[in-house]
Amino acid sequence: MEAAFRPFYTENRWGEAESVSGPGSTLQRTSKLRQELPPLLQEIGARTLIDAPCGDFNWMKDTELGVAEYTGIDVIPELVERNQRLFGNERRRFVLGDLTRDKLPRVDVILCRDCLIHFSYKHIGAAMRNFKRSGSTYLLTNTYPLWTQNENIRTGEFRHLNLVLPPFSFPSPVREIEEKYEDEAKAFFGKTLALWKLKDL
Repeated sequence: MEAAFRPFYTENRWGEAESVSGPGSTLQRTSKLRQELPPLLQEIGARTLIDAPCGDFNWMKDTELGVAEYTGIDVIPELVERNQRLFGNERRRFVLGDLTRDKLPRVDVILCRDCLIHFSYKHIGAAMRNFKRSGSTYLLTNTYPLWTQNENIRTGEFRHLNLVLPPFSFPSPVREIEEKYEDEAKAFFGKTLALWKLKDL
């Protein structure tokens, strides 16, 4: 997994000056999300959260989630080391891990943003099995409700995913945050961060 994503970190293949995690991780494009995510977490009583992958923590550093324990997980060692050095504290830690296969702690919420859109069906399936195996309560991840068909890719590429459609066939989300951007582009159109109970998936 590291081999698929390392070039995006070392060569900044997303081409975004603000964040090596890509254009979806800028402060501008997470403005609405940063406002609406903390109240959502408070509403469901979330105290523990995994952020997988955490990337370079660009927008999260300006977001007070209100949880008692945050764990950021990423597959790039240098990012994990940097994040822990700059942002780690008694309530926030960063660890190296592959979310498709490494054991995850049991938490209230697994946040998996801007990740599954870059995974093959095989790796999405592996990630979902690993999430469920953790015994965690909720999954918060991206879906594109306006998209009418899913397609497979090689891990590291990009496509939109509508998780309610086959081959995933998720039920309707418990809650949604529509990530509206002022500079709306086709790649982001309809992008939604949706909440599901893992036991329902």
